[in-house]
Amino acid sequence: MILCKLRLENFKKYTSYSINFGEGLVGIIGKNGSGKSTIFEAILFALYGELKNKGYKEVIRNANATTKDAVVVELDFEFDGIEYRVSREFRGKALSANAKFYKNEDLITTGAKEVTTSIVNLTKMSKDAFIHTLFASQKELTSLSSLKNEDRKKMIRKLLGLEKIDFIEKELIEKSRQLKREIGAFAEVLLAEDEVKIKNENIVEYKQKEEEFEKECVVKSLDLDKNKQAEQNINIELKQFQTTKEKKQNHYAKKELIKNSIDSHIVNQTKLSNEVKNLEEKQKELKGLNVVKDEYIQLHESIKEQEKLKEYHIRKEGLLAEQNSLREQYKKSKNTITRLENETSEHQTLILKEKELEKHLKEQKELLEQKNNNEKSIVQTIAGEEKLIADINKKIQNIQNLGKESNCPTCTRPLLDEYDNVLGSLECIVANTQRDKIEKAKDELDNLTIQKEEIKNRFDTYNHEYFELSKKINLIESKKRDLLQENEHFDKVKAQGLKNKQELEKLAMYNYDKEIHEQYLQTQKELKTKYEYVLSLETMLQRLDNIKDDLSTTTQTIQSLSLNYDELEAEYKKINYDEVKHHTKLKEYDEVVKQKEENINILNNLKVQIATIQGQINTIQQSLDNNNKQLEKVQTKKDDLNDYEKIKISLGEFKTKLNAKVAPRISDIASDMYSLITKGKYQHIEVSNDFDFFIYDEGKKYPIERFSGGEIDLANLVLRIAISKTLTDLSGASSIGFLAFDEVFGSQDEARRMEILEAFHTIKEQYRQIFLISHEMEITEMFERVVEV
Repeated sequence: MILCKLRLENFKKYTSYSINFGEGLVGIIGKNGSGKSTIFEAILFALYGELKNKGYKEVIRNANATTKDAVVVELDFEFDGIEYRVSREFRGKALSANAKFYKNEDLITTGAKEVTTSIVNLTKMSKDAFIHTLFASQKELTSLSSLKNEDRKKMIRKLLGLEKIDFIEKELIEKSRQLKREIGAFAEVLLAEDEVKIKNENIVEYKQKEEEFEKECVVKSLDLDKNKQAEQNINIELKQFQTTKEKKQNHYAKKELIKNSIDSHIVNQTKLSNEVKNLEEKQKELKGLNVVKDEYIQLHESIKEQEKLKEYHIRKEGLLAEQNSLREQYKKSKNTITRLENETSEHQTLILKEKELEKHLKEQKELLEQKNNNEKSIVQTIAGEEKLIADINKKIQNIQNLGKESNCPTCTRPLLDEYDNVLGSLECIVANTQRDKIEKAKDELDNLTIQKEEIKNRFDTYNHEYFELSKKINLIESKKRDLLQENEHFDKVKAQGLKNKQELEKLAMYNYDKEIHEQYLQTQKELKTKYEYVLSLETMLQRLDNIKDDLSTTTQTIQSLSLNYDELEAEYKKINYDEVKHHTKLKEYDEVVKQKEENINILNNLKVQIATIQGQINTIQQSLDNNNKQLEKVQTKKDDLNDYEKIKISLGEFKTKLNAKVAPRISDIASDMYSLITKGKYQHIEVSNDFDFFIYDEGKKYPIERFSGGEIDLANLVLRIAISKTLTDLSGASSIGFLAFDEVFGSQDEARRMEILEAFHTIKEQYRQIFLISHEMEITEMFERVVEV
């Protein structure tokens, strides 16, 4: 695999950038932070769609690019003589990914994940394998010799991808320990063999008991069926006895009911006969008392007539008394009306006078408002003139303060000789204004004040007169209302008097005699007892016909009930019921029922015992079944544990074989290159299975730490290249033709840098491309091609 061309748009530091990679030793030179390492990040990103550390979306877009600008990474490379191009593009705020993969300019794959899969299938390397195989840094080189044994082993195993085997081995160990703990935990809950044997014996014993109880249940069930049949037969006989007994009891009850009814009717017949006889005697007595009834009725009518005359008499006396009262009211009301008419006679005159006073008050009020307005105007005039005087006095004071050199306040020219004339002129203006305007305005103000006082006095006089007149009018109007009410009252008294007079004329034809009325009442009182007795007799005799009918009906009913009683008596004697046999049969029934219930209880107890035994058998069986399930689980876990142990053994053997293959391979490759670089001085570098490094000097093996710094640097370089070649061989990616080293010079002095560069020149024939990233500008001449960033 050879890198040909890289094109970037809006990727990290690069807004737009394109680079053509040549073959040979290529130097990528630039200052720190210039984006040298970003080039190889972009190569990795183009091939696998990811940065070295995952989580690219937040950092790949250039800081100056907008969300509308696309992020594009495009890489051209050659693999087995065929040209390929991979293009990845990201758009929008969410950086939605799209990818395309070309072979000889023909599109063969699209889609981000699909393109990554195609790259892995082509190169036979994942992203991590690609990084560890083709990229190396100064830190990795120095760590090969400077780290402690354990840390160096971890680093090399990580580069070779062996840490995954270590991880699997660790997981297997942990899984085995977990399974052993779980198997141990199962041992605590599993039944012992003795316990299983005892439980099986218990099941056999319980089943034997169950069979015995089942047989006993069959016997008791037969006995119970016999009891039920006997109970059924006796029950039929008892029903016959009960039917006969109930029939005889019903006939007896009906017979007794009829007998009681006959006795009741006989008593009623005797009572009715006596009552008829008594009423017939009362009927004879009533005939002799009919005269008393007629006399009482006639007397009652006379008393009613006297009561009506008494009502007329009382009404007439009331009307006479009311007429006397109405005459007094009539006279009083008439006098009141005359007085009120006199007192309200001047009402109209006063109303006219009131209107005239209202007119005068309005005139005085308007005149007073006019004077107030004049007064305000004069006061404003005085205030204006006084302000003018104050301003002039202020100017005079200013001029006096400034002297003759001051400017004229009017024309602003210097006063000089005009100083005294200007002061005299201003003082004259003040004096004239005071005399001609202010004094005159004050005289007008004084005259106006006197006029206002006169107007106010007139207004107060009119107002007082108006107030008194209003009080008098209000009083008269109140009396006029009283006059109106009094007239209405007078009319009502007059109308009521005429009405009463007409009614008295009608009542004059009726005369009431109190003595006659009282005489009638006394006579009525004497006859009332006899009259009430007559009425009671009449009431009693009204029942005579009904009682005679009831007596006849009762006699017929007694005869009918007697016939029914005789018939029931005959039927009652015909019913054959033996009470002794009935009681004997009831006792027999109770014995059968008792025996049946005893058999039911015994049978139920047997069923309960059977159910209990079945429950115990089920419980024991569930315990045994559960124990078998747990045994199956334990066996499964034991099988898993055996599988894990076999895998661990196989994995250990695989690690041993792999280490035995990898370490010699690294040693051979590193030895060849180191011998070439040192021009045969050192023939062999040994890498142990534990990845300890040794250099042979004149046939003797020495630790790498024994040698000089430059020799160690060269040894680290060839070891790192040997590891990359071994990785390439292990992955089957034999067509990878380039290596890249990032800042391998570190802080080396010039001599060591030159030694490392010479080493690269020596081994460059083994790779078509070797990329060296460095910030050292002085070494540009040592490269066949230089890319400055």
